[in-house]
Amino acid sequence: MAKGVDDVTSIERIAGVIEEMGSGDVICCQEVGQEIDAQGRLLLDQPGELQNLFPGFEVFYGAAIDRFIDGKRLRFGNIMLSRLPVLSIAHHRLPQPADTETPNMARQAIELIVAWKGVPCRIMSTHLEYFSSIQRAAQVDYLRVVYREACARAESPSLEGGPGYYQGAPETRNTILCGDLNLTPGSAHYQKIVGESHGAQLLDAWPTLNPGQEHLPTCGIFDRVQWSEGPHCRDYLFVSPEIAGSLHGMSVNTQTDASDHQPVKLTLGLN
Repeated sequence: MAKGVDDVTSIERIAGVIEEMGSGDVICCQEVGQEIDAQGRLLLDQPGELQNLFPGFEVFYGAAIDRFIDGKRLRFGNIMLSRLPVLSIAHHRLPQPADTETPNMARQAIELIVAWKGVPCRIMSTHLEYFSSIQRAAQVDYLRVVYREACARAESPSLEGGPGYYQGAPETRNTILCGDLNLTPGSAHYQKIVGESHGAQLLDAWPTLNPGQEHLPTCGIFDRVQWSEGPHCRDYLFVSPEIAGSLHGMSVNTQTDASDHQPVKLTLGLN
């Protein structure tokens, strides 16, 4: 919700950090909220604020939580902003199997297929469950299936069904999966993501670009209350092998305390 380690909530400050890093072509943010009263008035509109702050981008908001509480409609989830042409949009409600041992919340992933220099590329942004390992494991499995099925469709396209909604959807193996995945490097859930599955594999961009180097921390640098274990990595950019050779660089802003997580930037150029 744009709350910094100093307890100040400011979308403008978040936007400023993004601009300082170079806003790029696609921006992915998690924990973005809306509040709407009984008369339909927006009491909080962080998606709208981001749209105003990045006027050259189209906004795609996915609310994992969309509930009526105390007379208000509360929405909370992820957002993607793109100034590239968007060919296709999908919103995934991630699995939430029952877990009576932990507090937990609904989770969501946004999937855009964008045209970058005429090349289709799938970008998926998400925020996986923090407390419940059961739910996080199910969410990792789900995202792996989504990616595996997309690769299969790219290899074996469906028959053209005709005009309108039956027109063939854009398909591609070029894929980026990013976000706060709430898992640590080398963990069992991490290994599932990078493991090969029926001809579909994802690579962690950081070790691909920086062999032998530990991941830079993406949380726990400034907030030692929530992250008592200290600085460590929970935020990733995974890429398909088809675009791994086009990776130009990856950086983590370890200086800002505008959030309890550090912003991450990936630079690539598709052939």
